Amino acid sequence: MVKSKEEVIAQFNEEVNMTVEELEAWLEDPKSRKAGTGVGIESGHKIIEILRKNPTKDPEKYDDVR
Repeated sequence: MVKSKEEVIAQFNEEVNMTVEELEAWLEDPKSRKAGTGVGIESGHKIIEILRKNPTKDPEKYDDVR
């Protein structure tokens, strides 16, 4: 079953528990390379892009760009 846009946004807002600055610092730390895969690192950078566009995580301000 496909989740609604509202469900996806709610899950994102719940699970992303770092600020842009915290996530950038983690991704720059060599420990992050050991902890995850390339896909995880790429996802982290995509999350940074999303948070920069909507730093307050306002559900009304997300766009559909993937």
